[in-house]
Amino acid sequence: MTRRPRTAALAAALLGSTVLTACSGGGPAAGQPNAPTITTAVPAPARDVDTVTWNLASGEPTTLDPAQSALESVSTVVANLCEGLFTFGPDYQRWPALATSVDHPDPLTYVIHLREGATFWDGRPVTPEDVVYSVRRILDPGLGSPWIGWAANLRGIEPTGDDRVTTRLKKPDALVPNFFALPAFTVVQKAFAEKAGKDFGTAKGGVMCTGPYRVAGWTQGREITVTRNDTWWNTAARPRVKSLRFTFIADPAAQSAALNSGDVDGQFNVPRAAHAQLAGRGNLLFGRSLAPTFLAVVDSGGALSDPATRQAIQAVIDYKGVIRSVYRGTAQPLRALVPPAAWGYARDVYQSEYDRLPPAQDLARAKELVGRSAKAREKIVLAYTTAIEEETRTATAIADAAAKIGMRVELKPMTGEQFAAVFGSPKGREGIDLLLSTGYLDSPEPLSYYQFFTTGNFYNFAGYRDKEYDTVIATAIGTEDPAARARLVVRAQSILARDLVTIPIATQYVNVYYGPELAGVVPRQNYLYTPWAASLGGK
Repeated sequence: MTRRPRTAALAAALLGSTVLTACSGGGPAAGQPNAPTITTAVPAPARDVDTVTWNLASGEPTTLDPAQSALESVSTVVANLCEGLFTFGPDYQRWPALATSVDHPDPLTYVIHLREGATFWDGRPVTPEDVVYSVRRILDPGLGSPWIGWAANLRGIEPTGDDRVTTRLKKPDALVPNFFALPAFTVVQKAFAEKAGKDFGTAKGGVMCTGPYRVAGWTQGREITVTRNDTWWNTAARPRVKSLRFTFIADPAAQSAALNSGDVDGQFNVPRAAHAQLAGRGNLLFGRSLAPTFLAVVDSGGALSDPATRQAIQAVIDYKGVIRSVYRGTAQPLRALVPPAAWGYARDVYQSEYDRLPPAQDLARAKELVGRSAKAREKIVLAYTTAIEEETRTATAIADAAAKIGMRVELKPMTGEQFAAVFGSPKGREGIDLLLSTGYLDSPEPLSYYQFFTTGNFYNFAGYRDKEYDTVIATAIGTEDPAARARLVVRAQSILARDLVTIPIATQYVNVYYGPELAGVVPRQNYLYTPWAASLGGK
């Protein structure tokens, strides 16, 4: 995304008024029967609240170190504690945070101007040295930060004045600007982090950041408590909740009970079984997300070596049926790996190409493909995680539909630990042909996902190789003009759709619930990287 950041004054005003006081909503998702209404704005809170209990659906965080902020449980908390140079607005436009602006004098240089007067929780000012330290810390392979990959084209980052930091690249990289609003550029205090060492981010070592909340206590296995930071620089967006208590209930039935009883006031990702009951009790809201659910080819040999096999799998899936019966209308069928909500620029270019992709189930074609391909009748092992009920049901539906046309899809259920191992090493992927997975984009840049399928990429599990695809992606990364970049990305998208390295299934809506006495939070995917609790308060 190449939109220029807004001025600091405008950003503060928007954070303090538009996000918090807009009072309108979107309509039902187009074309989906019984689909929920999409919420794009809600009334602002009218009063302060002493304490809110918020549950983390995925359990207790392993750390509060923003360098490790890539897991749901970690990100949901850290987003309210620590800040980057920029933040994302409602439509993922970049707004100033610890930086007020960035100059881009040439394709290889970004000069970042830091906010005057921003301080850490202990009152010490944020310095260029803190910023550079924070970025370099993430680049330390020993830390194991998942954000290290952004810097593939980084030449260096240095303080270049009392309020400036300069980042220089080896070659142009259109992906870099969005990282300024992501944990790759989240700022921690250098002195505190160095003193804490390996304990930084733990219950013992703590953290030192600048955000609207600060850590008050962490009782492991029970709760994390954060309190309002009354010295936060963004006075226009002063939080209305004084204390936020995070709990770690991971069992869906227990989550539903706690929300229904009022023992827990709010939660993102509410279990679908509880939707009807909670909708009548408080605020259950839905928004479009940047999350695709898809099948990924893991083993390009065996049955899937024949394109007809992959084409038959794509054609046999009952996309509308999955949306209706599995997701209960809280998702949309997906034609490409990157969902429409993630088109952050040149939407007309993406839309025209998206409309050309296969729209629905085609059983007649699936049967014809299986009839003429011996490979398509060989066993296909489909792995999925049992930790997500919807993925168990989706995998079962795919296997059942495939069996009806003569295909043999063998299901491989995996525990959360086994599923995580799939992403960690080739050994964890042994014996798997297809993987059912759900991910999300960190920013509205389709290129950030499509680059994963270039030759040699860590996430290119199938070892996919296509010279044209590699060239198009590389050219797109070096292209700043949005329309030109979009034309390149959709070309790569069409190659991927042709070769079916992935088979998109659905994009789920993000949801949030909070009790009837609360107001302010809009369901957006960017809650993982923005201080969402600063918009929460009492009606």
